[in-house]
Amino acid sequence: MKIERALLISPPSGLYRRDDRCQCKVEDQTVAVIFPPMELGYMAAILEKEGIECQIRDYPAEKGGWDKYKENFQAFQPDLLILNTTTPTLDNDIFAAKLAREIKPEVFILGRGEYFSVHQKEALEKYPLLDAALHGEPELTLAELVLALKEDKPLDDILGMAYRKGQLIYANASRPLLNELDQLPYPSRHLMNHSLYRSPENNRPITVIHTQRGCPARCIFCSVVITSGQKVRKRTPQNVLGEIRECVERHGIRDFLFHADTFTWDKEWVIELCRLIIESGLKIRWGCNSRVDSVDPERLHWLKKAGCWVMAFGIESGDEETLKKMKKGTTLEEARIAMKMVRKAGIKTHAFMVMGLPWETQETFRKSIKFLKELDPDFFDFNLAYPLPGTELMKLAEKENLLVYVNPSEGSYAQAVLRSYQLTPEELTLMRKKALWEMYLRPRYIFRTLFTTGSPVKTWHYLKAAVKRSLNLIKS
Repeated sequence: MKIERALLISPPSGLYRRDDRCQCKVEDQTVAVIFPPMELGYMAAILEKEGIECQIRDYPAEKGGWDKYKENFQAFQPDLLILNTTTPTLDNDIFAAKLAREIKPEVFILGRGEYFSVHQKEALEKYPLLDAALHGEPELTLAELVLALKEDKPLDDILGMAYRKGQLIYANASRPLLNELDQLPYPSRHLMNHSLYRSPENNRPITVIHTQRGCPARCIFCSVVITSGQKVRKRTPQNVLGEIRECVERHGIRDFLFHADTFTWDKEWVIELCRLIIESGLKIRWGCNSRVDSVDPERLHWLKKAGCWVMAFGIESGDEETLKKMKKGTTLEEARIAMKMVRKAGIKTHAFMVMGLPWETQETFRKSIKFLKELDPDFFDFNLAYPLPGTELMKLAEKENLLVYVNPSEGSYAQAVLRSYQLTPEELTLMRKKALWEMYLRPRYIFRTLFTTGSPVKTWHYLKAAVKRSLNLIKS
């Protein structure tokens, strides 16, 4: 099969964060930042190594609709179409396959996303327009698939994919996780429009650098273990620095999110990376995710010195028993200590709370609000529990008959799709909205957010973000 051109897209089916862990609407988050589709960047880099001409189109970020997609497809005439999907948008994402078949019937259509890592054969049965789907880590599977297609070889032995052969559907075995992440090429950022992705703090271009894969935790609502496993696999600090340097020198980007499920897990690794950043003189600003049980003053000293200005933590609940039931593996006291240390180090904090788990009651919810006020983070989010495929939460919800939607697209992190044992979805959705207003309208929070930024430009950006966020809440 001829594979000379590949079109890799986030379909025009809604502005979502489309990494496999976080599949939420951008507008549902306090910090409504749009990040570039790095998953497509990695796959494009793999394809370009094979001599394939690639285009990456992020239609939700571009504010381009289906007509724009049709126009681009018609002009480019790709041999391979890769769809970057989420569980909530999947039914709508497949419309891109329908339009592609109408324009070029022989195009090979490939799906990627967390849903396919759990429902390989079922997905191809449900979506007959797909030729194949990747499950697990996609890069090496994609390289083998393209080579097999070019040489008209069978796909039977390619690990990490499901595919269609005539009227039959096959799901090959999973691919072992890649231990040496330095083997992967840097994402093809030259194919992205960086003006689309801006820091909400200063409006400068921002990008994401994937530094690690895997998480040792077992949170029942998280899908990370399904796609990335529990072992934390790290790129070398030197390899990460090389990508940072490319972003600064080639693309003029100095603002970053260092993507890792637990960025500070390995103390020696994170200090070495910070040391290299400092020695490079690149002068970057960045944020990261962490856990409250993996920070200490020494790590925080190096983070701050290397340009880290914000750290995000999954606090999740203000009820100790709920933390145990969700298998978070942390305590309220650890959260208190960590947040105080981070603030003392001069780094801003972002706290994520999850509500609407099966054990949620009015009492546990009020505990979470009270605890969040005590922590007093600079940024915060209340996300309604969303049962992603394959997670323990999904299995529990199905077993206990807690699901209330017909298909995944009917809910979001702001609209409950399951009930708790005591609360209806409508009650949970309303409670979340009220909690956000209660947190936002505190005079102390408003003053600190708008008047202690140190820059009129930052104050202006925060003010615009606040107005936009308020309007989204009013409409929801």
